[in-house]
Amino acid sequence: MKHSILAFLIIFIFVLTACTATDKRFDDNDIEINLLNQEINEEYRTYAIEVKNSGELEIKYLHFYLYYPIIMPNGSKGNPFKIEGKTDISHPVILKPGKSINYTFFVPIKEVFGDSKLLDFNDPQIELNGLVQHGKTDVPFGMGGGYLHMR
Repeated sequence: MKHSILAFLIIFIFVLTACTATDKRFDDNDIEINLLNQEINEEYRTYAIEVKNSGELEIKYLHFYLYYPIIMPNGSKGNPFKIEGKTDISHPVILKPGKSINYTFFVPIKEVFGDSKLLDFNDPQIELNGLVQHGKTDVPFGMGGGYLHMR
């Protein structure tokens, strides 16, 4: 009787520990985007933006873009022409948990866009994409929006 109770307790403890959720999950809220600095004049605009991985998973092949929405009669829409942010490291960009990386964007407004009234230069949008490992599979993710509204 004692052996069967002991065996039952061992199996019960094994089942409890085996069912514990140790699987880490990706949450895009774990990516923090902060505007560090910007310079705006009639010739160009520059932005320094920090991307921090406050989650538990490594983010790989990270690409960061900025674009100006196209002004429409009833609002605005996305722009297929994007500017890729530059970092101090070479590609691929890998962001480990708890680490951050700074991106800089240089946008030659006058040279490229001239006096265009078709783009919303006051509301730049960002797009961030990469891969996160889920189990043994790399899963793509993407997020975007107005950088001033991002965390």
